[in-house]
Formats: sequence, C-alpha cells, structure tokens
Amino acid sequence: MTHRKRQYLAGALAAREFLRRTQSDLRVRRKFRPSALRWEFAPAVGLHSPEYRAGFLDAIGAYLLTTLEGVLVDPYRWEVLDLLEREEN
Repeated sequence: MTHRKRQYLAGALAAREFLRRTQSDLRVRRKFRPSALRWEFAPAVGLHSPEYRAGFLDAIGAYLLTTLEGVLVDPYRWEVLDLLEREEN
C-alpha cells in the first residue's frame, strides 16, 4: 500500500470517527451544531496531506449520499474503507 493510499484511508477513518462523535454528542446534548464539520475539517486543511483531506471528504460524502438515499447508516458498524475501496475499483 502506497503512502498516498494510507493517507487517504486515514482521512476516511477520521471522518468516521467524526461522525461517531457527532452522533454521540447529539444523543447527549440534543443540540445540533451546524459548524461542527467546519471546525473538524479546518485543522485537516493545514495539517494533513491532500490525500488525507480527500479521504475525509469522500467518507463524509458517502455517508451523506447513502443517508439521502434513505439508508440509515450506523457509524459504529459502517465499513467506510470497504465502501471507498469498492467504489475506487
């Protein structure tokens, strides 16, 4: 596995972790914070490689599109890496 591929997959896993934290936060506080994604992504822009950012955004996009199709996605069981690798081939 190349370094770029590892960075991409690390970004995708970071997005899944963000979704898990956000879901947990919503359950506890019952309050939606629209800026949550912006605050999560802002450090990734300057601190990580373009591949990492691409993986992060692709995972968020896959989650969003799947949800918009009417499929309830559980971030704790979601195999984001399998999904992204399948779409790549």
